Amino acid sequence: MGQLAVSQTASTPPNTLTRFLPISMRYGHFRYYWLALLAGVTGHQMLLNFTMGWLMFDLTGQERDLAFLGIAISIPALALNLFGGVLADRLEPKYLVAASQSVSATVVVVLAALVLIGRVEMAHVLIAAVLIGAVQAFDQPSRSSIFPRLVLREHIVNAVAMESLVWNGVRVLGPTLAGVIIAQRSIQESMFISAATFYILGAVVSLLRLRDRQPATGQVAQQIKEGFRYVRSHSVFSLIMLLTFCNSLFGMAYIHLMPSFAKEVMHLEADRVGFMLGASGLGAIIGTITIAKLKDHHPKGLIIVGGAIAYGVALILFSLAASWGIYEMAMAMLLVVGISNSLYLTGGLSVLQHLVPDRLRGRVMGMYGMTWSLSPLGMAQAGFVAQYTNAAVAVAAGAVVIIIVAVLILIYARDIRTLRGNIPESQRLACQGVPVPVGG
Repeated sequence: MGQLAVSQTASTPPNTLTRFLPISMRYGHFRYYWLALLAGVTGHQMLLNFTMGWLMFDLTGQERDLAFLGIAISIPALALNLFGGVLADRLEPKYLVAASQSVSATVVVVLAALVLIGRVEMAHVLIAAVLIGAVQAFDQPSRSSIFPRLVLREHIVNAVAMESLVWNGVRVLGPTLAGVIIAQRSIQESMFISAATFYILGAVVSLLRLRDRQPATGQVAQQIKEGFRYVRSHSVFSLIMLLTFCNSLFGMAYIHLMPSFAKEVMHLEADRVGFMLGASGLGAIIGTITIAKLKDHHPKGLIIVGGAIAYGVALILFSLAASWGIYEMAMAMLLVVGISNSLYLTGGLSVLQHLVPDRLRGRVMGMYGMTWSLSPLGMAQAGFVAQYTNAAVAVAAGAVVIIIVAVLILIYARDIRTLRGNIPESQRLACQGVPVPVGG
């Protein structure tokens, strides 16, 4: 690949056959990033959303141990996310991503080797989870700082949609692929494949050419406080992060509890569970494409909040279908889950990335990443609830929380309700140029 020599940088899209691509994909280095991300996220979804949970449940057969796995991933990620965001603003983030991906891959290779020789224990899985969680704290805000610098600002929303398309799309591929590989081959083969994709992503990202950016300076503590003041002073940021917080803590339990749904509730093999999660990924693709195609006059804020409400309702219906053992209905509900989840998460993320100034992007996205880091803690709380009730009750209870929060935002948050597909220039400039009061 050399230095990824291309005839076009991140300044203007080329006027060639690439004009038929989405606007952000017309940038050469964004295409390299997108293809590498496709590989890396596939491995990520295989590993964290299926393989490690399946390994843990295979070792112990206890839902509460899925909870311990979630805690092991999330605690170091939460503790280090803000520091990772500061480093992303101070240093060149592409090298942080490359280092993070390489460390994660090496940890996974070691764990897979233990599985291969039959020496793996629960403690090994938890140690690997802690290390991967710690590394994610540096990877996520750095990646979020990279792709907006590969395109012009007016094309950031499209770039967000294309990046989200990867994350949502591989819900079709990642869990399905992991389930098939585990069922037909072995757990360690699924893990080795994940590790290989991490190495690929790290190598490609390290070679990208990014738009220039003024690095942050000053004391780390002051930089963290500046990021908090910025988010507190812009209610749109706070409310979107609240929705993401609820999604991570209460809305993703259905993914983490799939081993329990498979073995205890619906009595399914790994490959059929993978296909069911794939339906959620297919829905996510539909939702992401919908967000990418929103016009200026479309009520983006209402779509975001409405998507959150629909997501909660669909999760409740999925829980009922799973309890009744109706496989086709459960899969159909997960399709709706994917669509609605993508509407409010991708929609919200596109707003954040469009409004946040480059000089604060790492720290703000580090804070946003903290809400995502709660997803394994969501695994923990759902695992404990499932231990004393069942997986369906745990998922439905979390869905009720999401519905309540979304309805309250719909009623009381005018800033969200009035958001349109085209964010007014005055609002965008206010978010990027007005000094933040010291008192927040």
